Amino acid sequence: MLRIHPLSASGQLRLLIGAALCGPLLMPAYAVADPAYDALIIQARNGHFTPALTQLRQLSAERQSPGQVSDHLVIAGWAGQDAEVLKVYEAQGKYRNLTTQALATVARTYRNQKQWAQAEAVYRQALLREPNNVDLQLGQALTQADGGKANEAVQRLRTMVAAQPNDPNRRMALGYALTRAGLNYDALFEFDQAFIRAGDKPEVAREYIVALQKARMPEPALRLSAKRPGLVDAVTQRRLEGDLAAERVRMAEFATRTEKERYVIADRALQDYDKLISRWGPDASAHDDVVGWRIDRLGALKARARTAEVIREYETLTAEGVQLPTYAVRWVAASYLDQRLPEKAAPLYRQALTAADADVGDHVKDSTALFYALLENDQVDEARAVATQLASTEKPRVELKGLPIGNPNDEWMDAQQLAAQAGTYGADLNASEQSLEDLGSKAPGSIGVRLAQAEMYRAREWPRRAEDSLKETENQSPRDIGVEMSQGFTALDLQEWRQLDLLTDDVVARAPDNRQVQRLKRLRDVHDMAEVRVEAYTGKSFGGGNNQEAGAVSGSRDWGIESVIYTPPIDEDWRVFAGVGYGTADFAEGTGHHRWQRVGVERRTRDMTIEAEVSNHSYGDGSKQGASVSIARDINDHWQYGGSLGYLLNTTPLRALNDGVTANGGSGFIRWRANESREWKLTVSPSHFSDGNDRVEALLTGREGIYSSPKVQVELGLDVGASRNSKEDTIYFNPKSDFSVLPTVNVNHVLYHRYETQWSQQFQIGAGTYSQKDYSTGGVGLIGYGQRFRWNDVLEAGANLSLVSRPYDGERERDLRLLLDLTYRF
Repeated sequence: MLRIHPLSASGQLRLLIGAALCGPLLMPAYAVADPAYDALIIQARNGHFTPALTQLRQLSAERQSPGQVSDHLVIAGWAGQDAEVLKVYEAQGKYRNLTTQALATVARTYRNQKQWAQAEAVYRQALLREPNNVDLQLGQALTQADGGKANEAVQRLRTMVAAQPNDPNRRMALGYALTRAGLNYDALFEFDQAFIRAGDKPEVAREYIVALQKARMPEPALRLSAKRPGLVDAVTQRRLEGDLAAERVRMAEFATRTEKERYVIADRALQDYDKLISRWGPDASAHDDVVGWRIDRLGALKARARTAEVIREYETLTAEGVQLPTYAVRWVAASYLDQRLPEKAAPLYRQALTAADADVGDHVKDSTALFYALLENDQVDEARAVATQLASTEKPRVELKGLPIGNPNDEWMDAQQLAAQAGTYGADLNASEQSLEDLGSKAPGSIGVRLAQAEMYRAREWPRRAEDSLKETENQSPRDIGVEMSQGFTALDLQEWRQLDLLTDDVVARAPDNRQVQRLKRLRDVHDMAEVRVEAYTGKSFGGGNNQEAGAVSGSRDWGIESVIYTPPIDEDWRVFAGVGYGTADFAEGTGHHRWQRVGVERRTRDMTIEAEVSNHSYGDGSKQGASVSIARDINDHWQYGGSLGYLLNTTPLRALNDGVTANGGSGFIRWRANESREWKLTVSPSHFSDGNDRVEALLTGREGIYSSPKVQVELGLDVGASRNSKEDTIYFNPKSDFSVLPTVNVNHVLYHRYETQWSQQFQIGAGTYSQKDYSTGGVGLIGYGQRFRWNDVLEAGANLSLVSRPYDGERERDLRLLLDLTYRF
């Protein structure tokens, strides 16, 4: 993220030795006894190069002495005329007996022009004359460092530093060679030692700032720059300030001492970038730096949970043709995923994983993020493939030198956990349960595995088991936000409303931008809403009895509707409800009508739901009032029992009501549920009709999942029913006794799924038998089709069309029926 910019245009070290290498001109042997010439040389030494260079350029090559060629080379070097230095040397001086200073100038010029081999050769030539010349030795070592021989240069310079450890020039030269070798922190030590010894010299302080910058320590570099105004130019200053902001972006991703401070560093980085971009944005020369700041600013926005702004800025940069580095691509991918755009996040995560500069340390994190992006885009099979691949490639141990068996690899555990969780999300709960149990035994202290197990238990409809597991985890890490969130979801399943509120309020205060926290809050808010339920039906019967009468039970044509509204929870546990309904059907003796109104109260607490109501019924010739109470209690995650009592039962057949016959009674049930796909329930319902008939009904229902995938679930169902009546020859259907068996196959197919929106279709087919006393056994056939739609946690609606063929009193009837239901929270 930090962009290291050289302080000089050439990127080469400018040492104090530079002046020494261009020291006094001419050895006395080469001196020319010409006062005018001497005056030109003196002017050149004082910085007026042009007169001397003009004079020297006018001399023909044949007339120039070795001393004059040497002077020409040195003065041209002073003037920064590198091309002239090399031209004169290669045309006139290559085979002349030049001064050591001239050779040093030529070698340095070759180095400036990045002609490393030629520079090193000239340095060797000069060292043959003065093998103990320290400046030449340093120059040769620096050239080797530049020319790809950094290790050789480091060895040479370490020897020189050991001989004179207090020489700042040697320290700086060694620091430069170490930088070229990629050892920035070792280099920083040498520059620091030079600064301690000669920090008052601007050249030393400037190179120390460069070393701090390359060691990713922009803050102390800026402090030094602030103490020494003018030490670095404006370009360097702005780049250091950009590096400091980039450092804060990196730090913003780390955990802070307190949760209240989590955004402090990110806010500082954003302030830094806003000031830099505002100041330098209009400056065309700073364009590349500004683009770099805009890219790094994405990280600060992402750390600040301002992911919508990340996406907007990314799309702006992309439109401008800017190619983002891999680390920034990861920020953008995470932002798309946070904004629920997984279809855009997944390709970016794939890009980050396959990039040439991808960080190996980010592989598991990016693969995990890709898994969730695919999962949220409803590409479950592809997501599981990513998790499986990751689990198979990570090694269980990290091999370390000196340790024969290595250390446990935390990333291997993360990969195995992800692969196990993939079963939970991929409708393979049996495999997920087994894998997580195995991981839990290997890593009993892993909070991540415990949380994954709790999520799997909830998916298997075992909230109490999830609660127990989370309680153990809470002892290990009571303030872990993941533990609290999972406890919140579990409390919702257990109808622990007060606990739900406490946990939700706490995690919202601590991490309001966390998407899982927001999800928990959303579910709590939905629970606190009012609710309306609407159910409607209509049907048509064909066939019939002795006189081709159809609809022995429900009439030849019938329809009805009921609407019930529930208040928001009152004192957490209570809800008041009121409802109205109407039903009508055509019978042989006429059309029956039934209007009813009801009002009641519901209480939902842990392990128990109880409901009581009073009702008014208008049918036949008058109206009557009724009442009922029902209760359901959970013993544990597997067993539940309950019952109801009613005066003027709402299950009384409309045909009986139309004839003035009412019914009172009750029911009791016991249910066993192994998991989300296996369940059996036995219900017994005795009732007494006002015409003296006593009826007892029993119904055994069961279901067994035989296939499950993210898109398709297939279940086998079984309904076994029996009834007995004490009276015969009633106007309503009233067999003396009967018995039915109906196995079914139920298929649910998800057509569309995106977060809280789901559209699915259902198929049902069944074939069984129906036996009625005094009549022969007949076959029962069922075929049905339905669709359901869920949206945003607040709306659920469904429709189901079915056709049933079965005998009544020995005569076959076919009943075509349409059922509609809607639940809406507001």
